[in-house]
Amino acid sequence: MTGFDFVYGVLLLGLVAAQVWLTVKVWRSASYERSQKILQAKLIWLLPVVGAVLVFSLMPDEDDTLGRPKNELRG
Repeated sequence: MTGFDFVYGVLLLGLVAAQVWLTVKVWRSASYERSQKILQAKLIWLLPVVGAVLVFSLMPDEDDTLGRPKNELRG
């Protein structure tokens, strides 16, 4: 195994890990219906880099506070 093979393997593993992370993030999202989640997961896996970037860039930001209200300034 050469150094190139190792780097190639690490990059491939990173790509697969990023796609798995994004797929899980889509499925846990409350912003989409089930049919939208299925279509986005297909887009992530059928167009690996382009689809993942597209889905990630268009995903709405979600509040990770688990239902707690945001800390807002009151005047």
